[in-house]
Amino acid sequence: MKKTVMILPVLLVLAVFFAGCTTQPAPATTPAPAATPAATQPAGTPAAAAPSLTGTAWKLGWYDDTKGVWSSVIQGSTITATFTLGGMIEGSNGCTPYTTEYQLIGTSGAISIHRPAVPATTCSEPTGVMNQQSAYYTDLMWSEKFVIENGQLRMFDRMGKKILQFDPMP
Repeated sequence: MKKTVMILPVLLVLAVFFAGCTTQPAPATTPAPAATPAATQPAGTPAAAAPSLTGTAWKLGWYDDTKGVWSSVIQGSTITATFTLGGMIEGSNGCTPYTTEYQLIGTSGAISIHRPAVPATTCSEPTGVMNQQSAYYTDLMWSEKFVIENGQLRMFDRMGKKILQFDPMP
C-alpha cells in the first residue's frame, strides 16, 4: 500500500510533464505579403519590379480541370484575378466578373480561398466556358499554397499538385 501511495504521485507528475510537452503552438494567422525572389540586374540597368501577389493583375494560362487534366484557358476567354490588400480576389471568370475572399496563413505561402459564388448569368460562347468556370472556381477553393517564381503565380492543392498557373497581365 505504501509503495502504491508513493508511485501514484510520481506517475501523476510524469503524466502532466509529458502532456505539457506534446502541445503545439498555435499557427500564426496574420496575413503576410508574398515573398518574391530577388532578381540580379547588371549595373546601370533599371530593375523591373518583380510581381507580387497583391501588386499584380494576373491572367490565368493553365488550370487543372478537376479530373487531373492540365488544360489551357479556352481561346476567346480570359480569366483574371487581382488580389487586394483587403483580402478579396476580383476578376473575370471568362464569362462574368467575380469576387471572393482569401486569407494568407503565416509567411510560407499558405493561402485559403473561398469558392466564388456562381453567377446567375450563363455564357454559351466560347464553347466550354461554363465548364472552365466551374473548374476554375473549384481550383481556387482547393488552393492551399502559392509561389511566385519566374514571374508566374502558381497555386497548389493540399497534396502539392499544381492546379493553377497565372502570368502577370501586361
